[in-house]
Amino acid sequence: MAQPDAVYDALFYNYSPDIIIDRIAGIAVVIAPRFKLKYFAKSDNDAVSYALNLSNQLAGSHIAHIVFVKAPLNITGSYQFSQYALVITSDMTTYTQILGGNVTIALGKNLLAIKNQLRWNGIILNDNPSAGIPTIQGASIQNYLKGNNVAVAAGATSLAVTLPVTLPTTSYAVYVTPQWNTSVWVTGKTTTGFTINFGTAAPTGGSYVDWVIFF
Repeated sequence: MAQPDAVYDALFYNYSPDIIIDRIAGIAVVIAPRFKLKYFAKSDNDAVSYALNLSNQLAGSHIAHIVFVKAPLNITGSYQFSQYALVITSDMTTYTQILGGNVTIALGKNLLAIKNQLRWNGIILNDNPSAGIPTIQGASIQNYLKGNNVAVAAGATSLAVTLPVTLPTTSYAVYVTPQWNTSVWVTGKTTTGFTINFGTAAPTGGSYVDWVIFF
């Protein structure tokens, strides 16, 4: 099982990365202040492999830690870090799998944007459009902007929905599934709610509708 609390500890109580992969004079270098060492790697893959070995030593002692890949790397292998490692990577020359046990965030070289890979108790691989359709494995995706089995009174031709939060914009999509045979459309979208309209009134005894918002 993943250890999110351990990752939070690493983030908020240990601000300095424990393992850093940088580049000096064109050579990938692994710097590990906790181990008091600096390793000049034979290749970019060797640097990641060496950093992974150090990370596993810390994980073996149940030490939450940060692995910071500071320099862009050109790698071909796949690497699985432990659940105790928060792995932050810079922009990759070659898109590949560098997965942290809890989170892998790749920072774009121009903006601090989530890029390439993100993992949180599951795997989301490669958002690079040229690499094909992204795949999601072992992840549970939750959407809290939704209504399940919302009651609709008998004879009603519309339902006003008030959201539990104020949204930043009205540029959202509402997907609606009524539980009786009717056409349906949405009007009056605001940052705090919208109205669901029904072409056929809700039947005798009332019925239910499901809705969900996506941006």
